Amino acid sequence: MSGRVPEGVATVELTMVVEPEHPMTAERLDTLTQGFAEDLRAVPRLRVNPASGPAPGPGTKSPEAWELGMLVVGGLFSATTMRAIVQIAIAYTERTRARSITVRSGATEVVITGSTRIDDPRLVAELTRLAQAPQQAALAPGERPGGDRG
Repeated sequence: MSGRVPEGVATVELTMVVEPEHPMTAERLDTLTQGFAEDLRAVPRLRVNPASGPAPGPGTKSPEAWELGMLVVGGLFSATTMRAIVQIAIAYTERTRARSITVRSGATEVVITGSTRIDDPRLVAELTRLAQAPQQAALAPGERPGGDRG
């Protein structure tokens, strides 16, 4: 059946936030974010769009700045896709001197920086778990995916 998603592959949406190393204008942040979006669009089966609203949560900056620095990435997330995203994010942070890229799904997040090792299997596992988090049952307060308590 062509409409079925292969086992072990999640169809979800992740939010990616570009965190610049130094303060910059909204136009420059938008240009950097769109460059990252273009890099991500090279990965098969990913949809990459600018975020349409402000990021919720503590420590948020002005809604406009967050909206410009955010992307919504959806599609089929396999371990191979996650490795490609990690490689693109690390190369992007090194090339643009962005401080980091935060990948979020709900209240769970993973931070990727230019000093992150591309071959770190734990990072790919964390991102894979992040992509699967929306499909898991609701967690008890204070519980993190994988059963860890925070």
